[in-house]
Amino acid sequence: MSIAEVESLIIFIFVFGGVAFRNLLRLKQPIWLFFLVGALATVALGVLTPKEAYESIDLQVMVFLFSMFVIASALKISGLLGQVGALITKRSKGWLSLVLFFLIFSVASTFLMNDPLAIIGTPVALYLSGNSGSEEFPFLLALAFAVTTGSEMTPMGNPQNLLVAVESGMRAPIITMTQWLLLPTLVNLALAIVVLRVAYLRSSKVASDPVPALQSNGDARFRVVTIAGVAVTVVGIFLINWLQLMGFNPSLDISGMALLGSAIVLGLGGRERELLYDVDWEVLVMFAGLFVVTQGMWDSGLVGSIASVIPPPTPNGNLALIILPSITLSQVISNVPMVALYMPLMKQAGFGPSSFRAWAALAAGSTLAGNLTLMGAASNLIIVQEEDRQRGKSSMDFWRFAAYGFPLTVLNCVVLYAFLSLGIKI
Repeated sequence: MSIAEVESLIIFIFVFGGVAFRNLLRLKQPIWLFFLVGALATVALGVLTPKEAYESIDLQVMVFLFSMFVIASALKISGLLGQVGALITKRSKGWLSLVLFFLIFSVASTFLMNDPLAIIGTPVALYLSGNSGSEEFPFLLALAFAVTTGSEMTPMGNPQNLLVAVESGMRAPIITMTQWLLLPTLVNLALAIVVLRVAYLRSSKVASDPVPALQSNGDARFRVVTIAGVAVTVVGIFLINWLQLMGFNPSLDISGMALLGSAIVLGLGGRERELLYDVDWEVLVMFAGLFVVTQGMWDSGLVGSIASVIPPPTPNGNLALIILPSITLSQVISNVPMVALYMPLMKQAGFGPSSFRAWAALAAGSTLAGNLTLMGAASNLIIVQEEDRQRGKSSMDFWRFAAYGFPLTVLNCVVLYAFLSLGIKI
C-alpha cells in the first residue's frame, strides 16, 4: 500500500471505528466531530489539498439537505409535528402506536428527505415510547427502518437516490424509479414490521427516562406557510419530473425546488431566526466531513484497492454484482459517498441513462444498506446524535441495531433482486 492509502486507512479506522465503538468505549464526543477531525486530517496529511477538499463537497446535495432541514424545523416549530404525535397516541397505544408511527414516517420518507425526517422523527419516537411505557430502542429502530425502507423508491427520499437521479442522466427519475421499486418497497416494509415485532417483544416495557412533551400549539399563520412550503417542494419536484418526461429541461432542478420551498418558509413565516437556529448544523458538518474523508479514500487509491476484489458489474451482467457491493461498500464508507464513488465505475463499464434496472439496483441497494448497521446510512447516525442531544445518551447501540438489521437486510436483498432480475414493475 502507498503512504496515502495507509493514511486514508488510518483516518477511516479513526472515524468509522469511533462511531462503531462509541457506546462501548463510553465516548462522549458527538458523531459529527469524528467526521470533522477526519476531514481535517485528510487535508493536514496531504491526502487532499484544501481546494480538492472543498471541491469534494457536493453542493447540490448540501443545498437540498439544508432546504429540507429548514422545512423539517418548520414542521416542528409550527406544531404540526406535535399534532402527529397526538394523532398517533389518540389512535393507538403500545405496539399499534409503533406500527402507525412506522407507516407514517415510511410514507413521509417517500416524498421528503430521510435525513431531516430522522431529525423530526426522533422526538416523536421518544415521546411515543414514554407514552407507551416502553423502552426507546424499538421506536427508534422503527424510525430508522421507516426512513430507510420508505425512501427506497424515489429521488426525494434520500441523498444517494438523488445522486443516482442526477448523475445517471435518466429522464423523469421519479417516475422511472417508482415504476421499478414500488413493489419491492412495499414487500420490504412488510418485512420490517415483522422484525420490529420481534424487537418490541424483546425490549423492556419500562421507559427509562421522562421525555419532554412535543410542541403542539404553534402559530396558525406559520402552520399555513409551512404547509405551503412543503406543498411547493413536493409538487414542484414532481412537476420537474413530468416536464423532463415530456422532453423539456426546466432550469430548476430538484435541489433548486427544495430551496424554493425553504425560501417560502423563511421569507413568509416571520420566524427565520428561530428556524435557522433550529437547523441541525452539526449534521451538515458531518456530511461535509463525510464527503472529504471518502474523497480522500478515493484519491489515495484505498477505495480502488477495496473495489478491485469485487467483481465489476457489466450492462448485461447479474444485478447481484451491483446490489451486493452497494450494501457492503456502504458499510465501509456510508451510502452517499458509496454511490458518489461507484457511479463513475458503472459509467466506465458502459452503463448509460437507459440502464434503468441497474440504476434502480444501485439506488435501492445502497439505501437498504441502512437497514444493516448504523454505518450504512447517515440517517441512522442522525437518530443516534439526536437521541444523544435530547437524552444525554443513546439506546441505539451499533451491535444491537445489527442484530435486527442483518436478517432484515438479507430478506431485503432477496426481494429486491427477485423483482429487478425478473423485470417486474408497475
